Amino acid sequence: MRVVDGVAIVALVAIIVVLALIIARQRHMLRSAGAIPLAVRRGNRWLYGVARYDGEEFRWYRAIDLGPRATRVLHRGQLQVISRREPTPNELRSLPPTAVIVECRDQNGDITLALADGAFTGFVSWLESSAPRA
Repeated sequence: MRVVDGVAIVALVAIIVVLALIIARQRHMLRSAGAIPLAVRRGNRWLYGVARYDGEEFRWYRAIDLGPRATRVLHRGQLQVISRREPTPNELRSLPPTAVIVECRDQNGDITLALADGAFTGFVSWLESSAPRA
């Protein structure tokens, strides 16, 4: 009985440590300059995370991840905004009502982002500030 209790306590502590690391990572990333909360649509699901502007790149990191690498990197020179819209009633179950849905296209295909209105303004400003394409 003591071994089972010990294993259960170790497993519980491990789970708490992993959750604490995930939360600490998110807080650290959101505090850094140029970071915004952002959801990316994959199929019928919205995956939440943090995006950061890094020079010519817009890097998106999944919320539930411990790795230091970006899950998706969008390059400013290859990114186009196709459309902007409000969330549909179905999407409002997963997103806040103030979210802006942005459909984009880059060298890897189409990607749908959900971000706050102010973050959308910053996103478009960042895109427009790139050097003209040849």
